[in-house]
Amino acid sequence: MTAPPSPAPRRLLRAPPDDLCLDFVNTKFWRGTDAPTEQLHAPPDLLAWCAASGLWTLSLLEGLQAGWAADPPRASAAFAAAIALREALWRIFAATTTAAAPDAADLAALNAALAAAPGPAALSWQDGDFVWAMPEGQTDPLLPVAWSAGALLAGARRARVRQCANPQCRWLFLDASKGGNRRWCAMSACGNRAKAHRHYAKRRQARG
Repeated sequence: MTAPPSPAPRRLLRAPPDDLCLDFVNTKFWRGTDAPTEQLHAPPDLLAWCAASGLWTLSLLEGLQAGWAADPPRASAAFAAAIALREALWRIFAATTTAAAPDAADLAALNAALAAAPGPAALSWQDGDFVWAMPEGQTDPLLPVAWSAGALLAGARRARVRQCANPQCRWLFLDASKGGNRRWCAMSACGNRAKAHRHYAKRRQARG
């Protein structure tokens, strides 16, 4: 009698916060300028961002890095797909800040990413914390991003998604303020710029 196959090894993944997708979208910023700032230039940059998120284990990312290094066309295709998803997500969430409907093509792109990203298989307990156990073979580095985007768009906190009021910035964020009236990505950045601009305009007007 043939022995049953051994269960597939499981990879462990921490549950992503629902605003992880906004962090990913904001890897390109100053979107309202002629020369936006880009943080992701090549596949290694994408893996570095994933490592910084703390969701994937280092061993998983090292394995993915080795696979991409051995297959540059695969790495290039995965990177291009990641950037395309990021831009679709930016347009979707920017639309939500004005209560506009998302573009059908952008929503289709997100749904394609969700279809390729299987849901959590089971919970595991590791180092005093719960983590998701995923089937072996799932190596999509943007799996947590797709999950968080779906959770945020379909959840109550979607109404808290804001876009910085500085038209040159256009940073996306979750407004956690008590009154829900936060306007700037950060008061120390765009908020102070706007304040200084208003002050300058008032002084100029007073001088006639």
